[in-house]
Amino acid sequence: MMYAAELAEGDYISAFRWNAGGSWKGRDWDQDLPNDSQILMHMLCTYLDSHLPPNPRFPDGRPFSSQYFLKCPDKPEKKKADLCIYQSSLNPPNYKVLIKDGCIEVHKGRYNMFHALVAFLHYIKTKEKSMLGQINLELSGLNILWVVSS
Repeated sequence: MMYAAELAEGDYISAFRWNAGGSWKGRDWDQDLPNDSQILMHMLCTYLDSHLPPNPRFPDGRPFSSQYFLKCPDKPEKKKADLCIYQSSLNPPNYKVLIKDGCIEVHKGRYNMFHALVAFLHYIKTKEKSMLGQINLELSGLNILWVVSS
C-alpha cells in the first residue's frame, strides 16, 4: 500500500510508469515484479471484488476478477462472461476488452490500460444498461460510470 500512496503523489498519478514500476523493499523494479499498470488493474479488480455480490459459480470470493478479468497466458476463449477485460501481454502490458462477438482493441502504449477501462465502462453503460451482472454502476449503485458521462 505504500507504493499506492507513492503513485498517488503529485498531479494525475504523475509517478505512473505503465511498463515499469517503482522500487520494492529497497529493490529497483525489474520485469519479475508487477508494473504500474498491473498494480492499478489489481487494485480496481480488488475494489470491484469487494463490491459485487458473491457468485456461487466462482467460490474463490473474487466475483469480478474471476468473471470479468482474464490475463495471459489464458486465452480469450477461456473467458467466463460475454464481457471482460483481457490482459494480452504482461511486458509491455496490453489490455483489450472482449465482448460477446469480438474484441475492442485500444491503442497500445502508456494509456492502454486507461483506454481499455473507459471502453469497458462505456460498453457497460451503452450496451448493458449500466449493469455489471446485478450491480448498477450508475449513481444508484457503485457510481463509477460518471467517468464516461457526457
